[in-house]
Amino acid sequence: MDTVTTTVTKETSNQAPQFVIKYASSAVELWYGFISFIETIPGGQIIINYIKASHKNDPWRTLLELLLALLAIRYFLASKYSQDESEKVKLSKREVDELIDDWEPEPIVPAVRQEERWLFDAIPAIEGAITKHVNVVEPKSKEIIYDVLNMAGRDFLDMNTNELVKSSAIKTITECGVGACGPANFYGTQDVHVRASEDLARFLGAEKGIVYGQDFCTATSVLPCFLKRGDIAIVDDGVSLSLQKAVMISRCSIEWFHHNDMDHLESILESLQEELQDGPLNRRFIVTEGLFENFGDSPDLARLVEIKNKYKFRLALDESYSIGTLGPNGRGLPEAYGIPRTEIEMTIGTLANSFGSSGGFCVGCDAMIYHQILSSNAYVFSAYIPPYCASATSAVINLLEASEKPGEINPLVKPLQENIALMSSLFRNSSKLADLVSVRSSDASAVMHIRINPALRKSLDLPEGYGGPGSQIVKAVKNGHETDYFDREYNTECYILQLIIDQLLNSKVLLTRSKRILHHEVLPCVPELIIYLNSGFTKSEIQSSFIAIEDAIYQNLSTLTYKSFDQISDSLEFS
Repeated sequence: MDTVTTTVTKETSNQAPQFVIKYASSAVELWYGFISFIETIPGGQIIINYIKASHKNDPWRTLLELLLALLAIRYFLASKYSQDESEKVKLSKREVDELIDDWEPEPIVPAVRQEERWLFDAIPAIEGAITKHVNVVEPKSKEIIYDVLNMAGRDFLDMNTNELVKSSAIKTITECGVGACGPANFYGTQDVHVRASEDLARFLGAEKGIVYGQDFCTATSVLPCFLKRGDIAIVDDGVSLSLQKAVMISRCSIEWFHHNDMDHLESILESLQEELQDGPLNRRFIVTEGLFENFGDSPDLARLVEIKNKYKFRLALDESYSIGTLGPNGRGLPEAYGIPRTEIEMTIGTLANSFGSSGGFCVGCDAMIYHQILSSNAYVFSAYIPPYCASATSAVINLLEASEKPGEINPLVKPLQENIALMSSLFRNSSKLADLVSVRSSDASAVMHIRINPALRKSLDLPEGYGGPGSQIVKAVKNGHETDYFDREYNTECYILQLIIDQLLNSKVLLTRSKRILHHEVLPCVPELIIYLNSGFTKSEIQSSFIAIEDAIYQNLSTLTYKSFDQISDSLEFS
């Protein structure tokens, strides 16, 4: 160090004043002291070697790096909300109060349009238990209409009134309470949950089953477990909203094939073969429904299985509406086609329809179920299905299995299928309704989808469907324009269907209609009257309710013209 100081002194003695030489020598001493300190730190020698090499090549670079390092240290240590006190505006209490009084926050959601206010007067309330006959509180007058035939409930097998099912649920409530008290993977699982999973797997002919707390969230929890970025899903473009959202949030590649069009499905798969062979090995699913929630029809399962085996895809089948209704024993579409459940890699569905309970389920092979236990969001993070719902599900399955007779239709399922056939034949043979409505659902569906006849809709200048790709709704959603989510024609068509429902309520028949939010739907939709059939309905109730339905439809649609449709729209706007 002394040598360095002497050298600096000699070099600068003839060029600078003595005080400059003194400070230069002190700076050099400090610098070498800093270097010595750095060398004592673990890894310090590496830093010293880098600085020496950098300084040798370009001393200005070393200086710049040092300044940048100091700037970075100051940035990360400085307060993020620092503000010069002199720049702060100090307000008096009176000024603060005036600003608060003048502040008008933006609404969280747009205000309800005048044209949509009729929706608030169209929501009936049920007084008492929800069974095949209910007491309805009329929305406008608030008067109670007693003993109304409930064709708006999904208890297809009339299990809500079964004494064995009710006693099983009551027993579980007495022993376990009404809640699972937590997610399944923590402390929410009880013995009744395990039994329900085993009963579902056995009844449907699968290796293993799993149950969920919410039926709508079942698909959105199961499919994202297996579909990730880079995977591919070929999806029927008529699937329910739950399945639409499930494949979207998985972030996989999605291809939509025309509703129940197996030829189009196969053409898509054929066109993907070169890409799939050259690309990485990924997971590939075909996603469809056993009985479509939006249409009430079924795919050709035999052809579907043949296609998925040919192209080595897995099949995910939502049987929310087909279990309990299709097949001799209500085991769904595979039983109706005579196809073993093992051909369907993933079966999901709801417990709230034919099983007279709540929640959802999935059945399949052991590995697929175990993977969900570890990876499914709803199974890991959401509260488990209430124990009494699980025991009710098991009770329904035990009843169905105990009633089976080889070569015969299950006596618990047969009344439902007979009621479906009877109501379908009444609509099909009605000359009064032939030009007014069309039944979109199949003759095997417990849910009848009644639409305004396509020819009549065309005469009213209505579109084939509302929403979907390229529509104004999709453009509004993309641009964030919430006020443009409204569709005038869709609102009016729904209102006309509601007039039919209101008239039928006075005839002691409760119907419902499709209730979809256009900006939530990925695919186009058409408003429908919905009739839910029940095995508990008598033949006379089916026939008398049809007469009331026929009259209500005729009175509201037979005089409907383009001009009157437009007048109804105007009346909703200015009412």
